[in-house]
Amino acid sequence: MIRIADKLHQFESGGFVNSYLIESGSDLTLVDTGHSRSAAALLHELKGNGFSPKDIGRIVLTHAHPDHAGGIGGLKELRHIRVYAHPKELPVLHGKARMPRPEGFSGALLRFAGERLLPWPRTEAAFAIEPGTPVRGIPQWQVLHTPGHTAGSVSLFNPVSQILICGDVLSNRGGTPHAFWRGFNQDNAALRRSIEALSRLDCDILCCGHGPVVRGGAFRHIEAALKRLPPA
Repeated sequence: MIRIADKLHQFESGGFVNSYLIESGSDLTLVDTGHSRSAAALLHELKGNGFSPKDIGRIVLTHAHPDHAGGIGGLKELRHIRVYAHPKELPVLHGKARMPRPEGFSGALLRFAGERLLPWPRTEAAFAIEPGTPVRGIPQWQVLHTPGHTAGSVSLFNPVSQILICGDVLSNRGGTPHAFWRGFNQDNAALRRSIEALSRLDCDILCCGHGPVVRGGAFRHIEAALKRLPPA
C-alpha cells in the first residue's frame, strides 16, 4: 500500500485499476473497489498494512464500470457496507439497467469486458450522493459531478490538502495525464467541460483511476490534458 498523504493510501493489488483508502474518524472509506477478481488481494493488502476490513464504513464509487465497482461482492461478504455513487449510476448498480456504453466497436468491447471478463454482482445497498453534499464520514472531501466518461462520474476533492481523486475523468497510464480515447466515453463534450472545471481547482496531487499518482502542481497537468483534447 502506497501512502499518498496523511490519511490517504493507494492499493497496489488492483493491477491496472486504482483503489484508494481514506482514514477518517473511527472508520475507513474505500474509493472504488477494483474489479471482481482483485477483491481478495485487496483485502489481503488491507490486513497486511494493519487495517481491518471490518473498519470499512463506506464505499464511494467514482462510476459504475466493472473495473471500478466489481469488487463490491467480495467486500460485502464481510459486513453490510453502504455504497455511494451518483444517482445516474444507481440503476446499473441495482441491476435495473445495463451499463451504458458508447456506440460502435469500442462500446461492444466495453460491454464484453464488463459482462464476460470482469463479471460483478449487483447490490441493493447503493445510495445516492449529490454534488456539493459531503459524504458521511469524510466531510472534508467535496463531491464533484464530473460527467463524460459516464453520465454519473464523480470526483472527490480535498481543498485543504489539495488532493483530487478523479476516477476515469483522466488516466495517468504511461505517466502523462490524459482523457480516455473518445470511443470509450459516453459524452466527450461533457468530459471536456468536466476537465475544464477540474483545471480551475487548486490541485497539487492528482489520483487517477489508472496509472501512478501525480505529485506536485497537478493542476498544470490537468491544464495540459485539456489543451491536448480534440475539439468536442
